[in-house]
Amino acid sequence: MRALLFAAMVAGCVSHPVAEHPDAGPVIDAERAFAARAAEVGWIPAFREYAAPDGQFGNLDSAPEALAALPDDGVRSLAWAPAFAGIARSGEFGFTTGPFSVDGGQTMRGQYFTVWRRQPDGAWRWIWDGGPGPRPDTQSADPAHVPQLAPAVGGAGSAAAAVAAVAALEQEGPAALSRRLATDAQVYRPRTPRAAGAAAPAAFMLPAPDLRFTLMRTEASAAGDLAFTLGEAHWTVDGQERRGVFARIWQHQGQGWRIVYDQLSPWLAPPPN
Repeated sequence: MRALLFAAMVAGCVSHPVAEHPDAGPVIDAERAFAARAAEVGWIPAFREYAAPDGQFGNLDSAPEALAALPDDGVRSLAWAPAFAGIARSGEFGFTTGPFSVDGGQTMRGQYFTVWRRQPDGAWRWIWDGGPGPRPDTQSADPAHVPQLAPAVGGAGSAAAAVAAVAALEQEGPAALSRRLATDAQVYRPRTPRAAGAAAPAAFMLPAPDLRFTLMRTEASAAGDLAFTLGEAHWTVDGQERRGVFARIWQHQGQGWRIVYDQLSPWLAPPPN
């Protein structure tokens, strides 16, 4: 809530430069620096260092609070690299996604997804770090070239207007939301191959016909062209209630707001005592 109020205040008081062809290089560099730091000092200290004050991960937990309670385990073998990235035309809000491994990059085990916001001091910090869980079909990361999301077309004009518009769209049911997928959207579901393009709408409806979403957080760029939504997902399997976390990126395109990245991850079980 504090982040939304801040975004609304800033949008009303400050004029933000907008690039016609924004370069996601800053978020790619931030992600790579984050990964390098994890290899240097361990994943827990690196996550603490790069988490925003309002950062979240896991089961929608406060990242600063959860990380402060974790003892440093000394693990430096968690490795990852960006394979796809996007940034707002205002240049202060973006995301990356790509493969990760737990053995120093030798065997990729899954796909990560990080949402970044540039802080008032100019530093990039993540507001969400997650992924759809272990999977066999991770994207390949080419250090020489990271594909980028095409620039937005138009926008809501401010973060506050974008938050309001996207939050309203999120109240639609999954079937309606599936029709708002961009033509090149990427959709990730647990234990299911990555879906893109024409296969994305059907994958979006997984893992069960009674899938439903509860929106918990909406963030947007100062230009009002890129937005991030986060919340709980619920469905049933064999009569048993299941719960997960959804995270998605919306972009303003020629047809209005479209989902360009969508993931659902299972609710994490508490660690054993």
